[in-house]
Amino acid sequence: MSSHTQPAGPDELAAVAFGGVVGALARAGISVALPHPHPDSWPSATFLTNMLGCLILGLVLAFVDARHSRWSTTSPRRARLARPFLATGVLGGFTTFSTFSVEVVQMVRAGSVVLTGIYALSSLILGIAAFVVGRDVGSRWFGASAINLPADEEL
Repeated sequence: MSSHTQPAGPDELAAVAFGGVVGALARAGISVALPHPHPDSWPSATFLTNMLGCLILGLVLAFVDARHSRWSTTSPRRARLARPFLATGVLGGFTTFSTFSVEVVQMVRAGSVVLTGIYALSSLILGIAAFVVGRDVGSRWFGASAINLPADEEL
C-alpha cells in the first residue's frame, strides 16, 4: 500500500501522459534503428532500451531527489511534477516490459531456450544493477538526497 494520501491531480496525469509520449517515441526510434527480424535472435533494441532506462532512472531519481527540498521552496510545482513526468512518464514510456515478455515467448517458440534464459536473467540482473549504478553515480554527481522518498520510488 502506498503512503500517498491524495490521488494524482490533472497536472500530474498530464505530466505522466506527455512524458509517456516522449519516452515511447524514443523507444520507437531505437526499435527502428535496431530491428529484431528473427524471433530466435537477441532482441537488441529492447535489451538496450531497458538497460538504458534502468540506468537513467537511477540518475534521474538521484537528480530529482537531491533538488526536492530546494524545489519545494522555489518551485513547488516542479518538485511535485518532476518525478511523474521523468520517472513514470518518460522512462515508463521508454522502457518496455510488455515487449520484453512477447520477445521471450517468441524466442522460446523459435526453440532458443538457452538464449531466452540468458536474455531473461541478464535483463533482470543487469537492469537492477544498472539502476543501482545510476542511483549511486547520480548521488555522487548531484549530491545525496536531502530527504527520504521511499514511498515515491513507485512513481
